[in-house]
Amino acid sequence: MAERSRVLTAMSHDLKTPITRMRLRTDMLEDEAVREKFDRDLAEMEQMVTQTLEFMRDATDTEPVQRVDVMALLESLQGDYEDMGKAVRISGRVSRPLAARPVALRRCLTNLVDNGIRYGVRATIDVAEEAGRVVVRVLDEGPGIPEAELERAFEPFFRGDASRSRETGGFGLGLGIARNIARAHGGDLVLKNRAEGGLAAILTLPHPA
Repeated sequence: MAERSRVLTAMSHDLKTPITRMRLRTDMLEDEAVREKFDRDLAEMEQMVTQTLEFMRDATDTEPVQRVDVMALLESLQGDYEDMGKAVRISGRVSRPLAARPVALRRCLTNLVDNGIRYGVRATIDVAEEAGRVVVRVLDEGPGIPEAELERAFEPFFRGDASRSRETGGFGLGLGIARNIARAHGGDLVLKNRAEGGLAAILTLPHPA
């Protein structure tokens, strides 16, 4: 498995060069409609390669653990989404800094919020301190996922029903990346359907007193 991971990572990395060449050649096309189609395909390929690399490599190993102000991180994310015209609400509070790898943690949260917005238009980030841990719940108002597929949603390139198809964007890697980051921090990530509709992505991270 380790050897397969190294090969896939190397292949994904090497794909960046021909994609770049193709993009340069696409920019030279005179037919605007054809150029736009090529641009969309190349953007999709670039996103797939980037997410594959993130999924395969353990990006948290080389990043030092720091004291992270959770609320400042969440408010920064909220501001970024507001700049893009996306609705993200924050509820709850964490009073003490969390020992974490900030870049990796931000990527984890971004993947969860992106997922919530993609399928549910808007997202709510509910955060709390509970018995020696921080619990972050990213709640959406989308269609949810059939109970039998909740765990499979973390598998690479998994796609569920038509309402969560490629037309909505993404490649089925974001949740797997987020869980890898959570577990590298000694925490975990699970999915649950909400009784009132939508999905809850529940991130738990250790937060000793």
